[in-house]
Amino acid sequence: MNQQELKHLLIRYSKGECSIAEKEMLEDMIQQNPMYAGWEWNSEEEKILMGISIKQAIDSNRLVRKRIPAARIWYAGIAASVILLLGVGVFLFFQKPDGPVDKEDSKPFTIVETVQPSDGITLTLADGSVIRLDEQANGIISEGTGVAIKKTSEAQLVYEGAAPAKHAGNQEGKETLNTIRIPNGKQFRLTLPDGTRVWLNTATTFTYPVVFNAKERRVTLEGEAYFEVAKDKDRPFFVSAHDTKIAVTGTHFNVSAYSTDRSVTTTLLEGGVNIMKNASLSKIEPGYQGITREGNDEITQHKANIENTMAWYNGYFVFDGKDIVSIMRNVARWYDIEVIIDGNVPSKKFGGTFPITAELDELLADLGTLTNIRFEKNGKEVRVMQ
Repeated sequence: MNQQELKHLLIRYSKGECSIAEKEMLEDMIQQNPMYAGWEWNSEEEKILMGISIKQAIDSNRLVRKRIPAARIWYAGIAASVILLLGVGVFLFFQKPDGPVDKEDSKPFTIVETVQPSDGITLTLADGSVIRLDEQANGIISEGTGVAIKKTSEAQLVYEGAAPAKHAGNQEGKETLNTIRIPNGKQFRLTLPDGTRVWLNTATTFTYPVVFNAKERRVTLEGEAYFEVAKDKDRPFFVSAHDTKIAVTGTHFNVSAYSTDRSVTTTLLEGGVNIMKNASLSKIEPGYQGITREGNDEITQHKANIENTMAWYNGYFVFDGKDIVSIMRNVARWYDIEVIIDGNVPSKKFGGTFPITAELDELLADLGTLTNIRFEKNGKEVRVMQ
């Protein structure tokens, strides 16, 4: 079967026009052999709709081996608007090279994405004591200042019973702060005292008051989080991420602020936010993202690709026009590995999706097949070579 025949078969599959035999043949072929995609679609809409339909059909029938929790179903299937997630394989569109991979392109260099030397999620209380949340049974794990901290599931913590306080802390008026640290390869969900819900991505550190004060709500983030902020027009909600501040009253947005990225990206899904960096201020509307960069006070705005931004929330890696260094930075962060990049790797950019529930060996095997790049794994070290 040539590419044109395969393209027509995929389109027929997306429209529900394939016979049972054709559907089984296509699904088996996709599951067993990741494919290149060198053709052009008649329109972007055709590619998007076809991708969504195929992904939903295959996921619901035969190729999903690990279920994604119900809370992650939001936007499920739409990640295929960039590239098709078909089973556990990667379906890649190749783009033309556009210059060196990195300024360090001429020599090997190492990517390390480690947040802490532990494989567990930890909660640090105001008195400095540390609780290993992985080892805690469900139920109340701490009480104080009128607040109960309750673990409600394997990956969720809820703060209950706190009303706004004048100082929300000790007698000197200092806030009583807690910190959650999410290591590589883990994710976590948190409900703050005001009802705000926060999803924390891998390699993230999040600090917040046990009780918000009566005038404002402030939290600090390093890493990535998706926020659904409880509406309270009298108490604005502030996220501090490095030297950037995001101000809201009630909205849904994602903040990516990994220190190794040297930038803070705020993507707005619903409501409104103001991004501030020193004397600069920018108001973001839904569907857009604001970006601040290290060493620069400028705030830039772009139309956001919501499916890409929220891929981690839905359980996928999404690589949209990424070079191998960017791809492997995400891989290192999730799988808690050290990546050594050979300076001679191709400078091409790739697009693709991959479920984060897959094994590292699966991901490397498919990337190697499709990119002609070699990966050598030795324990927690992966070397990337031409």
